[in-house]
Amino acid sequence: MKRLIAVMMVCICLFAALPAALAADQPNPIPVLKPEEIYKTPEGIHHYMLICIDSWDADLRKSGNHTDGMILVTVDEYAGRVMLTSFIRDMLIQRPDGEFGRLNNVMDFFGRGEKGIQALIDTLNTHFNLQIEKYIVVDFQQVENIIDAVGGVDIEITAREANYLRNYPLSASATTPALSGGGTYHFTGHAAVIYMRMRKVANIEGETQDVGRTRRARIVLTMIADQLKDISYDEAMALLDVVLENTVLTNMTTAEVMEALTLAMKMKGTEVESIRMPIDGTYELVPVSSMATQQIDFIANREALWDFLEAPFVVVE
Repeated sequence: MKRLIAVMMVCICLFAALPAALAADQPNPIPVLKPEEIYKTPEGIHHYMLICIDSWDADLRKSGNHTDGMILVTVDEYAGRVMLTSFIRDMLIQRPDGEFGRLNNVMDFFGRGEKGIQALIDTLNTHFNLQIEKYIVVDFQQVENIIDAVGGVDIEITAREANYLRNYPLSASATTPALSGGGTYHFTGHAAVIYMRMRKVANIEGETQDVGRTRRARIVLTMIADQLKDISYDEAMALLDVVLENTVLTNMTTAEVMEALTLAMKMKGTEVESIRMPIDGTYELVPVSSMATQQIDFIANREALWDFLEAPFVVVE
């Protein structure tokens, strides 16, 4: 009799826990937009999606590639603004096939090369009310090469970040001066990539995990822009050659690349603004199908993103 009661108690406990388990695998519906519902990009605004593969030697002909770095560069030539929008890699999204998934897995799930990248672009567009058309795909080694080509970057780090980097197998010349604690250092390309990849250490803003990682990526891109504020046209052309040599994939034609270069020269020295998707207070951890994901409020984030991209400005003579 005691055994029967014990078995019944176990069953009751299991069934009582079942709704919670199901809830973890059944997140809220995601309000994706249909292509015809997406906001038309205002005239003068240009979007370029920078995508970094989680590999030091990416090969898009193989499976297993994940897009762990995703930053949208937006240039508003009329307002004179340069903006960076970073997307956390573990956000829960609705894949093009209607199933739930993580953002950084979309490319690998839907095919290698252009097909997978386009699926990722389509996902970003329908979730964030965007019309992204141009993209550049790189890997860690290529990011390192590009940073070295601009002469490295100056980064302010915390004592905890310095301690993490000192325990990483970096050469003594990876930073100037040699790492000793919190402060500002000049980073080589390799050290900057390792810095950007940190997830378990809080940054200056106290952020960790993917939130901290996306801020670090925006910091490095901002520092690169600062490094190039006085670049000449000939130097820009030489740097463009380095970028094109260190690209896994892009859908930009030669004419479009030159148009982007002309725009960049026009905007050089402009202060870089940035935002993260999702914004604070609009996401929560939700495990789905054994994946750790962040469920976000897409309606609130779409509104915040466009408030940022179309911030009021005054035209003066």
